[in-house]
This record gives sequence, C-alpha cells and structure tokens, in this order.
Amino acid sequence: MYSVMDDTADCMCSSALALNCCQFAFFTRNNKSSPRCCSYYYNDWMSKLDANKKLRDVVMPGTHNSASSTISKWALFSAVARCQNLQVHEQLLRGARYLDIRINNDIHICHGMVKGGTFSDVLNEVNAFLHENENEFLIVEIKDEAPMTLSQKTRTLQLIQSTFGERMISYSDLQSWFQLTHVTMGDIRKRRKNVLVLISNSFCFDHVAEEFSCHLHSTLLKNKWHNSDETSDLLHSNLTHLRDLTRYDRDFLICNQFVLTPQPPCNTIDAFRLLFGLRSIQPISLVRNLYRNEEILQCSVRDRPGLHWNIVSLDFIDMCEQFVR
Repeated sequence: MYSVMDDTADCMCSSALALNCCQFAFFTRNNKSSPRCCSYYYNDWMSKLDANKKLRDVVMPGTHNSASSTISKWALFSAVARCQNLQVHEQLLRGARYLDIRINNDIHICHGMVKGGTFSDVLNEVNAFLHENENEFLIVEIKDEAPMTLSQKTRTLQLIQSTFGERMISYSDLQSWFQLTHVTMGDIRKRRKNVLVLISNSFCFDHVAEEFSCHLHSTLLKNKWHNSDETSDLLHSNLTHLRDLTRYDRDFLICNQFVLTPQPPCNTIDAFRLLFGLRSIQPISLVRNLYRNEEILQCSVRDRPGLHWNIVSLDFIDMCEQFVR
C-alpha cells in the first residue's frame, strides 16, 4: 500500500490486506481514538526557554504524519492512514514543534495512496499559529509521496514561500547566524525568524534554497525510521541510534521516531491472529500499547540527557499528554 520514498517512510505489506480487509477499512468512533478533551496547552513553551539555550539542545515533541488527520474517517484505508486525531494547529497548541507533512502530486495531503485535505489549508494553520506565537520556533518537513513534475514542485515551493514569507530561515541565514552548532533561542527571537522548512531531496534543483528558503532535509536533519512494532525494540533502537552518533552527526538536528510500524505476518500463527483480530496493524492500536506506560518513554528521554535528544516524533500526540508535559 505504501511506497517507500526515503528511510523515514512507512512500509506496509500487501499480503496483510488479503488477510483482513476490516483492519484497513474505516477509522470510526469505535476505535476509541477520538481526541481527548484537552487539559493542557503548551502554545508558548519555547518562549520561556533561556535565551542562551542552543536550538540543538532543546528537546521538542513532534508529530509523525502530522496532517493525516485531514484524511476522512470514512475514506477507505483510513484506519491505517490516519496517525493523528488532531488538526495541525491543535497539535502545535499541545506542544509539537516538528511537523512531518506528506503530499501527493496534486498538492494534497496524503499518506501513501490515501488522500487528505489541501496542503494550502495545512500551511495556513501553521502560519496562524506562528502569527499567534511569534517567539515559538517550528521545523516543518515536507515529503512528496508520489512522483512530482518540476512544475508541481515549483508550485509547492511557491505556496510555502507565499504563506510563510519573511518568517522563513533563508539560505543567507544558514550561511551566517543560523548554524546548528551554535544558534540559540535568543538569536532566533532577535531576528523574528520562526520556521525552518525542510524538503525531500527529490526537490533538488538549482538554487532551490536561495530562491524559496526551503532546504534539503539531508543537509540539516538526521531522521531514522526504526521499523518495529515492539515497544522494547523501538526504545532500544532509538537509544542505540543516539549512542552511535558521531561528532559530525551532532551538527545536525536529530529526529527520533517513537513510532511503532505495522508489520506483515511472519508465520502462520501471526496470520491467524491477524485474521481473527487478536493482532492489529492499525496505528491507533499500536500506539495504545506504546503509551500504556508513559513512564517508560519519559525515562528514556529524561534519564539520558547526555544522548543529545532533540526531536521526538509521535503518533496521536493527544494520547500521550504526560510524556509531552
């Protein structure tokens, strides 16, 4: 169902579809995944950080497949395509500062082949938040999940630039004051630049950064997909990834994905469990297992500050309030 565009993309085996179509069908209310009543907002937490705090040393929550909430709950395959309950603006109010936004070649939100809302609407939500919270800083990563023509890529870049304008970290900024080895929250506030836009390497053509202030993600971000549906394996892989970082890697933003990935059945027993509903490949079910004991996630980050945590990407951010707090 999913095509792998880079090492952060989701993967799904088509054999699972043949086993249990119900698991792929509709994201309905009986999944018990409706947005929780919000008891917390962290719309301005970055503005309270010390001005001398380096951006690279800030631990920030992010969301995986951030705009997938725009996919209709009644769309076929929405049960595996939606990774968030909340609209992007609400995610930002809840504390997210990294967004993973995926688009198709008609410039709509998508997750694999499942289509969501318009890209422009999502950008407007992000821009509204930035306007309301000028001392916050966002990292927005745009990924194309379908081949795009040069014309479609150019339209996408123009849309981003026209929406964010002077808020964007420009190419000249990267050559001067905005260098990840030393840029601080005070530097960002002083210059009133509060969004860094990263794009897939497929957007690589002459002067894209200079002209549109959109930067290839490989030049600024290390983002590892761990491809596991087991909590213990996921945590171990994240910790191993951080321990294995070289001194050179620490000059990049680091995104750790606390995201469980649905796996195809590996044997007959797995196939029967999937068929009869004893095992699920829906993200909402996997996330319940991951967040069952949020203390485990908290300890992974809180008790290992020397591992250079930076961005922690999450599914269904409204379901892990304690961890975000």
